[in-house]
Amino acid sequence: MRFQVDNLVAGYGRIEVVHGVSIEAPEGGRIGLFGPNGHGKTTLLRAISGLIDRRSGAIRLGDLDLTNASSARMVEEGVIHVPQGSALFPRMTVLEALTLGAYAGRAWSQRRRSLDKVLTIFPRLAERRSQRCSTLSGGERQMAAIGAGLMGCPRLLMLDEPTLGLAPHIRGELAQAIQAIAETGVSLLTVDQDIEMLFVLCQRLYLIEQGRVTLEVADRSEVRHQEVLKRYFGSAA
Repeated sequence: MRFQVDNLVAGYGRIEVVHGVSIEAPEGGRIGLFGPNGHGKTTLLRAISGLIDRRSGAIRLGDLDLTNASSARMVEEGVIHVPQGSALFPRMTVLEALTLGAYAGRAWSQRRRSLDKVLTIFPRLAERRSQRCSTLSGGERQMAAIGAGLMGCPRLLMLDEPTLGLAPHIRGELAQAIQAIAETGVSLLTVDQDIEMLFVLCQRLYLIEQGRVTLEVADRSEVRHQEVLKRYFGSAA
């Protein structure tokens, strides 16, 4: 299903953080968001998810108008948000945490099939399935968090900083796993500071600055990644 956000405005209390952002992903498409910390990327994902009030704008998934949908409705319709950091219950086992991700009615009936898919994409979780989440490494906790998101049978999977704070070899392993998820046909919206990874993974990139889209790369062949780095950091890397 095509996913669209049109002129979305959102914030906290009287403070407006997201100022008329428009982004879109085709069915099975992969889009990436990047930009300085504190400029609204996480707030945008929270607004899409229904975790904070949307002040104006529109959100559509295929023919569904989700502009005023609650967070529970968004999950039921397959808009799954894996937040920054691994928000897992530490005393749960990996298997329990993954199963919890399938709590929504549509996903519950497919939980066994979804579990097989998750353990295929993340074989390390199969080895750790009986361990408590508190005993996992940082990379393994992130794998479990993404796995729990996949258990929700996403039509759109939103990943907020999935590689944050991880060692380079673990970041590479996660990037490969995210690519494998994309190949299953799930649409992806990924926020990350690793622009190199986003260039490889995503079909379209959006630079978010001061709560606005200030650069859109709709076709990777249109602009070299060095130009994006120059725009972002002020000098080519």
